[in-house]
Amino acid sequence: MKILIIDCNIEPDSWGAADLVRLAQVQAGATVWVRRAPQEDLPSQIHGFDRLIVSGSKTAATDSSPWIEQLLALIRQSVGNRIPFLGVCFGHQMMARALGGLESVGKAATPEFGWVEIKTTASSPLFDQVPSKFHSFAAHFDEVGRLPSGFKVLAESEACAVQACQFQDLPTYGIQFHPEKGLLSAEKILLEKDKTKEPPFLINRDQGQFLYREEIAQQIFGNFLRSSIHGRG
Repeated sequence: MKILIIDCNIEPDSWGAADLVRLAQVQAGATVWVRRAPQEDLPSQIHGFDRLIVSGSKTAATDSSPWIEQLLALIRQSVGNRIPFLGVCFGHQMMARALGGLESVGKAATPEFGWVEIKTTASSPLFDQVPSKFHSFAAHFDEVGRLPSGFKVLAESEACAVQACQFQDLPTYGIQFHPEKGLLSAEKILLEKDKTKEPPFLINRDQGQFLYREEIAQQIFGNFLRSSIHGRG
């Protein structure tokens, strides 16, 4: 299996999308390529890859730049060719924007930073054997505000109505939360937010050691990597 990860991180110490690479490698025999979107290091064609994963980013969901336009085109190409797609946080927002336009994304009424309770609201291969309620790390000021036509909501949280979604019956998924973030990488982000006080409220700030479950991330990513072009494992 050939997996392409598009790394959208804009801070140099996060380049490489190491958390996503680690989880992509749970699939036996997988070969993982990482390309840097902000440096316009994107393939012109998605042909030849079996899975596409797009990472998070501190870039605003409504920003406009050449690399974002290239990314949106690549996402549309992936969906058009029925290549299984998973967008994480910013990648989730870009999926909605690629298929529904700029009006699909915007600022969240309540930013989520911390350990958020996720509730699944519809059955999906992505959440097969995942508890109906679980905690995961979240870090976002933007969100999908208006789900494009053809999508269904798969999960929500108290502050975010679209924590996960799927396009039609295809293995085209977006997740607003960050199951790939472990305790150390999540704590680094929360320490930064402690200093800036933006946002002023952090969710379950000191509860990560009790709420984090590595097996949740492994199950979600494993489900995605096992998905077929019809959205079923």
